[in-house]
Order: sequence, then structure tokens, then C-alpha cells
Amino acid sequence: MSDLTGLIEVGAFAWLVAALCCYLFLRRAIFNLLDPLVLVNVSIPFSAALLTVLCVTDVVSWDKLTLFSLVLLAYLVGGRVAAAFFGRESFRNAISATLGDIRESEVHAVLIITAGVTFILAVLGLQAGAQGDERLAFGKLFRPILLIQNGLFLFSLVLMLARNMPRGRVWLWLILLIALSIPFSGKSVLLPAVFWLGAKLYLDRIHINFRTAVLSLFLIIAGVTLMGTLAYRTNPLAGLLLFTNRLWMSGDVYILAYKGDALAAIHGNYPVSFLAYIMHPITSLVGIRGYEKPLGSMIASEVMHDDLLTGPNPQLPVVLDYFFPDNYAASLLLAFVTGLLIIGIRPLGMSIARRARSRYVRVGGLVAAIFTPATGFLDTSLAVIALVSVVSATVILVAIELLRSAVSSPLYSR
Repeated sequence: MSDLTGLIEVGAFAWLVAALCCYLFLRRAIFNLLDPLVLVNVSIPFSAALLTVLCVTDVVSWDKLTLFSLVLLAYLVGGRVAAAFFGRESFRNAISATLGDIRESEVHAVLIITAGVTFILAVLGLQAGAQGDERLAFGKLFRPILLIQNGLFLFSLVLMLARNMPRGRVWLWLILLIALSIPFSGKSVLLPAVFWLGAKLYLDRIHINFRTAVLSLFLIIAGVTLMGTLAYRTNPLAGLLLFTNRLWMSGDVYILAYKGDALAAIHGNYPVSFLAYIMHPITSLVGIRGYEKPLGSMIASEVMHDDLLTGPNPQLPVVLDYFFPDNYAASLLLAFVTGLLIIGIRPLGMSIARRARSRYVRVGGLVAAIFTPATGFLDTSLAVIALVSVVSATVILVAIELLRSAVSSPLYSR
């Protein structure tokens, strides 16, 4: 019993230290408690706690905790440098000014387009059996459409922040889009609703109280329970257990990668460069694939001795440990640059929202600023994918905007 108590104390201490570091370094880039940068990265302290316990119990060697700590610190320092160019009040003004130029009819047009694309994917997902672990195979097959849908979904969330959108109608659209996303989405199916609520409160200058925090937590747990019930056939009563287990095991990649030396074992079977790995979400769209399976899937396949598409999120320390083993200088430099670039999307997006000529490019800057920096440490490729999806949706909406302008111009009418 005393050993268990000691492990709990060690894990809690590691959690507090990691959470405090994340808050102190990134607080200038965060707009409130429901910021995606907070909600998604809440798993970082849990990963730190799990890895610390694994090291204390001699499951993982202590040098891996050292690498994790240094990489996290370098990433946060890079993020802090980028956050110096971000201002909460300036960002709020940029959102208000940009959305003030968007008419309600245009918002509804984007919502209808998003619902249409989401409906098509829902039908394809039901026919292809995209529930559960088969979702990754479905995603690989329909990646271009999924990228566009994700970008349009994020666009819709931002556009529904417009003050001329009735609150009841917004919630109806949110429920519709989330319901249509269930056949092909992940466990955090209601997380977009929490993201929207946080951004809305920020825009309206409303502080998040205890009731709002509890309601948001309930929505997240309900989303995990709903997806677990529909996609993984779990008992609805196990929702709380599934949620807490997912948080605690958010650092499961460290168990899989290091307990049986799986990361070292795949070195010869995974010939890909670091640059090709990072750029894969972009280059794969034009047929240049950096890899067939992500690093997390390779680790899981090695551990399970099976060809798997599923796997843990390859957090930044694991990725750098694979490509630059025992090279702390390269790992720290790349972690700093990654934090600088990923968190730097937020001030860059704010700048685009204030200076771009096209309204949809300005909205695209806001979408990128709010959503894309969230997964930079947990899985950098997801941040790149999110950025690609936002750019894709922006291009489509700008093209529609230009087409409408051309059709309605006097020259075309004649």
C-alpha cells in the first residue's frame, strides 16, 4: 500500500510540474480555459506522470524521462517566443472585424456545403464500416475528402461565432454536423462543441465559471461515451472509466516504444528521413509518400507482431528519439523550432486575419490560429494535417467567392 501511495505521489508531482510549465510558457498564447491549446494539451501532464511512474518502476530507463523533459521544455520555449507576437485583445478584435464582414446568408451557405460533404462521408463510412479501429483504413482511403470536410467543419465553427447567428440555430447546426460525423470520427466527437463554446465566451468577454467548466467536462465525457458505444460497442456506463483511462494512458507510446525496445527494433524496417516524415501529410497529396504507416502504427505493429494501421500518437520526444537517437543537440534544436513554428501559427493567423484582402482568407487565418497549434507536441503530423485541411477549405471557399463575383459582375451579365 505504501508503494502504491508513493507512486501516486510521484505521478501527481510530475503532473503538476508539467502542467505548470505548460501554463507558464504558453499562457500568452491561450485565450481561455476552453482553448483547444488547453483542452488537447491537457494530456501532456498525464503523459509526464505516466512516464515518471514507468521510470520509477524500472519499466522505462531514466534517460527517456530526461529526453521527454528537455524536449518538452525546448518546445515550450519555442512556443513562448512565438507567443510574444500574439495578443488576446488584438485577436478578439480581429475575429470581430472579420466576422462582421460575413453575411448570415454566407454563413448558411458554408454550413450547407459542410453538411453536404459530411453527409457523403457519413454514408461512405457506414457502407465501408469505418467504426472503431477501421476508421484509420477509411481515413487513408478517403483522405482528400476528409481533409476538406475537416477544414470546412472548422470554418463552420468560426463562422458560427458571428453575432448575427441566433444561438439556438447554432446549436442545431452543431448537433447536425456532429451527428453526421459519428460514422467516421474519433472518440472526442463532442469536442468541437466545447471548442466553439470556449471561443464564443472569449469573443463575448465572458469568463469561464465553475458551471461552464463542469458542463464542458460533461460534454467531453458524453462524447467519449457516445463514440465508445457506437463505434467500439462499449457499455455506456463505462464512459467515465474510458475517459479517465484515455487521459492516464495518453502517454501509452512510451510503454509500447520502450518497454520491449520496439522503437529500436523498427529502425531498419522504417527507412524514412525526418523531413520526409514531417512533410508526409503535404507531399502525400501529390503522390509523394514519406511512409506507408505512421511511426505509432509501426511501433504498435512491432509490439503486437501484426500489420496494424492503428497505434499511439508518436509524441515529439519519441519522434526525435527515433530519428536522432542519443543526439540531444539536434533534438532540442528541432523541438524549439517545432514549438516556434506550431505555436507561431496563432500570431501568423491573426496577422492574416487583419491584413488579407479576401474575407475567406481572413477567416482561414482565424481558423488556423484557433485550431491548428493544439497537437504540435502530441503528434506534429496532426498539426500539419489540420493546417492542410484549413488551407484546402480556404482555397475552395475563395474559389466559390470568386465564381460568385464573376457571375454577378456586369461584364458577365452582358
